[in-house]
Amino acid sequence: MSQLPLKTPAPPQGIIAALVTGFETVNARLELILLPLLLDLFLWLGPHLSIQRLVPPLEAALRAMAAPAGADPAMRRNLETLVAALSDYGASFNVFSVLSTAPLGLPSLVAGRTPMTVPGGAPLIWYLDNLGQYLLLAGAFVLLGLLLGAVYLGGIAQQVRDRRVNWAQLLRQVWGDWARLTALGAVALLATAALGLPVLVLTGVVTLLSPLVGGLVWLAGLTVMLWALFYGGFAVHGMLLQRRGLLSALWDSARLVQINLPYAAGLFVLVVLINVGLALVWNIPSDNSWLLLLGVAGHALISTALISATFVFYQDRYRWWIEMRQTLRARAEAEQRGRHGRKA
Repeated sequence: MSQLPLKTPAPPQGIIAALVTGFETVNARLELILLPLLLDLFLWLGPHLSIQRLVPPLEAALRAMAAPAGADPAMRRNLETLVAALSDYGASFNVFSVLSTAPLGLPSLVAGRTPMTVPGGAPLIWYLDNLGQYLLLAGAFVLLGLLLGAVYLGGIAQQVRDRRVNWAQLLRQVWGDWARLTALGAVALLATAALGLPVLVLTGVVTLLSPLVGGLVWLAGLTVMLWALFYGGFAVHGMLLQRRGLLSALWDSARLVQINLPYAAGLFVLVVLINVGLALVWNIPSDNSWLLLLGVAGHALISTALISATFVFYQDRYRWWIEMRQTLRARAEAEQRGRHGRKA
């Protein structure tokens, strides 16, 4: 039988090295950026699916709440502000934008812009007239977005792990990956609701007694929710890189984050800062300018490289974690054999 290694494993890469390797990964297979690039081009230049005609009944209901003569003036102002925001949202929201299900799917620059113009004029707009139809289509688009995300993230995982993309294998595995991504999204929503609703109720009760303390309770609850999501942040990587099941991937993610807490936190913070900072640059061109093509292409490239960097980070830290466990176990067994030998 082969002996477990007694030599200390090679240390894992640092954050900067993981980012560099992530960019090299994308540079080797530029086709990895195609799906987010095509999605953004579709959301920008393609038809828009609008909910504008679904908004007036909601506006009328809100205005009716503010109509009674005894209504509080502050409440009226808040409701009018809400009505204005709802009107703007209905006029600009494109239902197709939910195809971007990041971080469990394709990243998108245009989904957050809701462009109202395109080069040469206005986009083709299709209107939804039925709430049930909207809910059905939105749900279908989310599932389709997760399927596209399974293809996209699965391709990145293969390139990071195997230094190549086997498209036939990827298409065979995509349905299982899609199911796991969907299950992970459902778990994340349920966990957020399970933590968020009690925090919301407690914040409302405490705010009646002290607005300051209520704000602190809400901040503490939000911190706990973000912390829980942070510990599960590598579940996708475990499912796609190590082919782990949902619960096993969540457990591995929590353990890996716990062991590498400062490095994992530093990576996530740096990825967010780079994304947010460069988004300011990508969003400089107006919706009706062809220069936005540069922003869309740049966003697809950088986002894919940053996602690849998180896969590189996870793979190397997971390798180091497993090898350290093997090494410590081998050393313990060797010490135990040594003690038995001396006794003999």
